[in-house]
Amino acid sequence: MTLQKRRRARLYATISATALLLAPMPALAQQSESVQATSFLGRIILGFGRARTAIDTPQAVSTLEQEDIDREQASKPGDLLRTVPGATAFGGDRMTGQSFNIRGIGSDASDQNRIIITVDGAEKYGELYRLGQFFGEPELYKRVEILRGPASSALYGSGALGGVVAFETKDAADFLQDGTSTALRVKAAGNSNGSGALGSVILAHRFGESFEILAALNHRREGDYKSGDGTRVDGSGMAGSSGLLKGTYRFGDGNEQALSLSLSRWLSDEEGANYSAYAFAPAFGTVDRKAQDDTATLLWTNPASGNPLLDSRVALTYSRTLIDQENAVPGTPALIGNPLFEDSFYEYRTLALRAENRFSFSGAGWDNYLTLGITASDLQRKAQRESGAISFHPEGTDRRYGLFLQNEYIWDERLTAVLGLRADRIALTPSDEVAGGEKRSHTARVASLAVHYKLTQDWAVFGSVSQTERAPSIDEMFDVASAPGKTTSLDLKTERARTLEAGFSYGGRDFFANGDSLDFKLTVFNTRIKDKIERPGNAVPGPTYANIARARIRGVELEGGYDAETIFGKFAYSRILGTDQTTGARLNSTPADELVLELGARAFDQTLEYGWRGTFLRSATRADGEAFPGYGVNDLYATWRPDQGVMAGLEVQLAVNNVLNKQYRNILNGGLASNEPRRGRDIRLAVGRQFNW
Repeated sequence: MTLQKRRRARLYATISATALLLAPMPALAQQSESVQATSFLGRIILGFGRARTAIDTPQAVSTLEQEDIDREQASKPGDLLRTVPGATAFGGDRMTGQSFNIRGIGSDASDQNRIIITVDGAEKYGELYRLGQFFGEPELYKRVEILRGPASSALYGSGALGGVVAFETKDAADFLQDGTSTALRVKAAGNSNGSGALGSVILAHRFGESFEILAALNHRREGDYKSGDGTRVDGSGMAGSSGLLKGTYRFGDGNEQALSLSLSRWLSDEEGANYSAYAFAPAFGTVDRKAQDDTATLLWTNPASGNPLLDSRVALTYSRTLIDQENAVPGTPALIGNPLFEDSFYEYRTLALRAENRFSFSGAGWDNYLTLGITASDLQRKAQRESGAISFHPEGTDRRYGLFLQNEYIWDERLTAVLGLRADRIALTPSDEVAGGEKRSHTARVASLAVHYKLTQDWAVFGSVSQTERAPSIDEMFDVASAPGKTTSLDLKTERARTLEAGFSYGGRDFFANGDSLDFKLTVFNTRIKDKIERPGNAVPGPTYANIARARIRGVELEGGYDAETIFGKFAYSRILGTDQTTGARLNSTPADELVLELGARAFDQTLEYGWRGTFLRSATRADGEAFPGYGVNDLYATWRPDQGVMAGLEVQLAVNNVLNKQYRNILNGGLASNEPRRGRDIRLAVGRQFNW
């Protein structure tokens, strides 16, 4: 028996023994009071100004809580989006290959400016060739909000044509129980396809009533996986380590004010990694690559509950992503000597400040919440190789100043109108080594109006109109070396996107049984993008980029769920049509139609949860005529969290992903020649235990 088969046999034996050992235990759990069921559309949304539930938000927005993250047993942040309509991750299965697509926007590194990604409020940035735009460890996060569409640009920044993905890291308060001051959580996990392993340790402590701190360490290793037909995908595995240090100090009247500091790092140091991290491209060969991602956030909040004119929030954030590549070995002799394969160093460093205050006003039958804020950021982009500056990845500075306003008016607790306005001043300055580069400035404006009206206690309609502009990036403005005869693109104008959105929702309680909930939300949208920035083609001399394209992206999203004490279910459907109006062709950033169904149950006083999820995609054809067949992937999962006796604090999670070993590919990963098949059947087991004292 080979070493791999022995490892697999031991893993299967461990899973089977654990299941047999634990199966009878939940029956000993005692009955407790029933819990009010709430579907995921009833969760609180924090990223749309004033907190509200998702179903009452006049925008398409989804939130993933800790239970969703744990159930997914994700290896990469992109795995967490699998049940969100209109949003998906692409770029292969490597931790350094992650990119996002929201409503048909997001296809390669150049699209990173059209989707905003944040961690604890710090905006993340990455635009390296053959590498994904975001690195991170799912074990660090407790919450993810996905805001779809450009309406979020008023609060998050101009240019969010696709939307926003906001990650929030764990806090000490998430683990400290009443009457205890210290919590220790340990977790180990493994998976069969690729012989992966995870180790995680979290320590939380509270000092009196004012200060608490959390420290977390994780290490994850993934081997090369096999696709559904048994083919090994070479170079698909890698390892990464991560850490989080987070402290919160509360002070003032009633300890309302809070000052928190969050520091996190993700690190991978691989020898002989695939140069192309997100696609099958053996011609690019291998490279020794170190990837490090750092995030820091210093946040002060003062809700001042006794003062309607004061609800303040100030955040100072720092983000740094660096890529160090050495000893590249091209896979084909034709690439030997290409400067792309010299030892090189890339760095993206952003320092940002955001300050805002919410003013509350009220009268007979109405309430008004006005939020005013300012932002300032400085992005330094560096790229060096042995022979000097990298002209096809120009260095420079992106400095931004912004002013935003959001006003929410509520009448009779039925009509809600939200107005958002924003203006950003962007100055792009190339380094001295950029040939033909000159400083350029742009002003990008955002305006949106959204209305939500409750027809009855259960039914509501909503609609919005929004317009946002995206300024050119450093890469688009100053790239001169992508092909012979190319020059800087100093005359680029801002992209402009206008979106119309409408829909209705239903949120009912006590529908089939006492305490249950049934929610669903239907959204249709139509986005038109003008002056879209694209390459005119390497054969055409002149500027590398130009405002040459117009695009129309329209679609429908339907999401809903049912939740009761013993059973629950979810569904999510999205159909997106993206058209290049310049050529009439389908946009290659358009995902296939997708339907996700989930059905689960709870037993033994809700300590055992188990279920099935099916993900079904329709066949689709790329603009180049390549046809991708449709497919269906079935997953099973179970989670046991005993809350009585010596087993209290234990958590066991079992998942079988792609149960039927389906062979499939994601159309967003590019053409068939470089499109890697996705992971086949994979059994995942995680065991965690928390101790409080």
